[in-house]
Amino acid sequence: MSSRKPFKEVLREHKTAIILALIIIAGGSVGSYFVIDILRAQDPKRITLATTTSTYDSGLLDYLLPKFTEQTGIKIRVLSVGTGQAIAYGQRGDADVILVHSRSREDAFVNDSGGQIPYGIHRACVMYNDFLIVGHSSNPANLQLGDNITTVMTKLKLGMTEGHNTTFYSRGDNSGTHSKELSLWSLIAWDPTTAGTDYYKDVGAGMGDTLLITYNDANNRGYTLVDRGTWLTFNDTYTILNILAKSVKGEDILLNPYGVIPVNPVLHPHIKFVSACRFVGFITSPYGQALIDAYRKNNAVLFHACFGTCNETHDCSTTDDEIVIWRPYHSEFAGLSI
Repeated sequence: MSSRKPFKEVLREHKTAIILALIIIAGGSVGSYFVIDILRAQDPKRITLATTTSTYDSGLLDYLLPKFTEQTGIKIRVLSVGTGQAIAYGQRGDADVILVHSRSREDAFVNDSGGQIPYGIHRACVMYNDFLIVGHSSNPANLQLGDNITTVMTKLKLGMTEGHNTTFYSRGDNSGTHSKELSLWSLIAWDPTTAGTDYYKDVGAGMGDTLLITYNDANNRGYTLVDRGTWLTFNDTYTILNILAKSVKGEDILLNPYGVIPVNPVLHPHIKFVSACRFVGFITSPYGQALIDAYRKNNAVLFHACFGTCNETHDCSTTDDEIVIWRPYHSEFAGLSI
């Protein structure tokens, strides 16, 4: 992982790149942005996107990216990993842009605390869905769809520690879903990773594999946490699993926002920053947002577009600056319709 150096030291080492980046931050035109790509990028028509398994497994990227390439000529190489690994790729400069779902880690990625150069520039909220807890129809923990999330987590804990009839399969891979799961256990002040129970299984795998392992639970007592997009992609396959817990009225704890962030070219001068910004412009533009809303599996909505409306739709703070920064990039996609 790259070490973030104090600003003065980076200024000395990368004076030209920083001057160019300041032009960018000040809001230059798309044409001026190409300065960085021309000077620093070997191939501005190909970028690398590090993103979560949920955006890939759901088929959303297979649907969106060809439309971006058709309009811009920019091809995208996708690294489909957990959020933790996607962020690590961005920190090392192994990706040009990241699309992830862990707000606290996204904020840290763009934070310049301690006078250090941030790993990324200008996060944008893109879309959201929600998390679900799915399990076998036998439902030994007796979860009810009307239960609030603390009741759900308490029932799962008791099923593992007292009833010994409940197995929870955790992704255990430092992904956004894994982070969310751990935060849900913290609601009841319990840490299953240190509780010494044999009924909590750390899978260390992606969402598709974790669902498969849950499905194959030999005692038909497995549960796991999954985002709705991935669930709707696989639910026809894992037919003995059912949604046993979801968001209830008045709670937004299970909502799942996604953010997109270009990697900072000041920290990694080889980053294809202009092309990455054009991708952010695409996915946050009215055209890109309409594409996200239109994406369906079995006529079910997998993701809800929310650029500029995160505060209105769910508890995911946004700022006027976020809208002002990215709106000029939308002009490239103006007039396009799905």
